[in-house]
Amino acid sequence: MQTERAYQYARCSAVLDSDPEVPGHAATYDQALSNGLAAIVAQQWPGQEGGKGSVHSANRLLNVITQKAAAQPDGTHLIAWTDAHGKPREVRIDTATLRSGITETQAPRHARGRGTLERRHVDALLALDRHPALGRISEVKSDGQWLQAELHDRYDQQRAAEYLAFIGDDEAADRAERAPDLIEPYHPKHNPDWNGTELEDCQVCGYASFRLDSPAEFPDTGSGACLVCSYARSADVSYYLTLNAEIAYKIHTD
Repeated sequence: MQTERAYQYARCSAVLDSDPEVPGHAATYDQALSNGLAAIVAQQWPGQEGGKGSVHSANRLLNVITQKAAAQPDGTHLIAWTDAHGKPREVRIDTATLRSGITETQAPRHARGRGTLERRHVDALLALDRHPALGRISEVKSDGQWLQAELHDRYDQQRAAEYLAFIGDDEAADRAERAPDLIEPYHPKHNPDWNGTELEDCQVCGYASFRLDSPAEFPDTGSGACLVCSYARSADVSYYLTLNAEIAYKIHTD
């Protein structure tokens, strides 16, 4: 669980570091912060990250940190430790700025205005990576192709959502009904286990209209395109989604 939290935090933080205004940035900030804080609190004060199978919200996790970490004159909260080589290490958590980031990103998610995610909110988020429970942002950012594929995919989802709004509910429903008839026949000689007619639920429009290019090992990871809203998932995006799904599967089964 800790490893998965660290990677969730790192991937979301890397995206925001590259483009703070990326589509879905409010939810991405919440996902990064919640996972990062949960990993830190679980390692520093086991059991304080949640209870009865649930994890506290980012705000409640910040409460734990303000109560247990050493308050500093500049308003941050200090967590100190000694590394494997006996050297003193520390991370300063800017709880006030992180709370401000929560407020700004919750506004558009709860219909309370637009909200503005500022660079200081992202920087305070990135600073958490110094804690030993995290420390994976450099690793995920080292693969520049993944980052570009992720950003491209998010903007294409936004484009598809805008197109879906343009065509309207009635046209979208009609296209979804016709989707099974729009699949071209697939010659079984090339892949006897694949009949070329599989449609998945589209993550943008929600209809069972996403045509896969080839079989996918995990749901919502295959490349292809939606026959309703036109969202297209590239082979690069598919590769990294599959890789992440494999990592998550191994974490849960090992």
